[in-house]
Amino acid sequence: MSPTLLSLPYDIRYLIYQQLFPLDGQIYIQAYDKTVHTISPAGTISANILLANRQLGKEAGGFLYNGYLFNLVGTKQDCLANYKPFLRTLRKYARNEVNINAFSNGDHSATMCLSLQVGDAKMGILNRRRRGEPKTIGELQDEQDLIIGPPQDGDWIVKVLA
Repeated sequence: MSPTLLSLPYDIRYLIYQQLFPLDGQIYIQAYDKTVHTISPAGTISANILLANRQLGKEAGGFLYNGYLFNLVGTKQDCLANYKPFLRTLRKYARNEVNINAFSNGDHSATMCLSLQVGDAKMGILNRRRRGEPKTIGELQDEQDLIIGPPQDGDWIVKVLA
């Protein structure tokens, strides 16, 4: 009988997960109108293992979502509309509290970055960043409400954020 991935000891599977996911401690995700796409590190992330079966999905998801700083970048409107579904996924796998740090490129700019991480392990990366103006999500949402007006019932943004 040939060995399966699940028949290998966890330590070996852990080494495999290290090879499947980026070596860098952060992942950049571009927010678009109603979706997100990985833009860095180069190419895609080997996320298909998350769909292989429940045990592998839970293990590999725990490795991925607990081990990286995720930077959601794009327009303020797109980032604010797309971060909550990703936050729900992150919380599903989180072993510690999920931290969110928001950075605006200034009031004159329509772009921003939301950095999400489990625990404080990647705070060093975030502190070295030195780009963007730290803001709260509430401040950014208020700023967007002034520009485009608050979402109306029936707007897709209400459905995504609800």
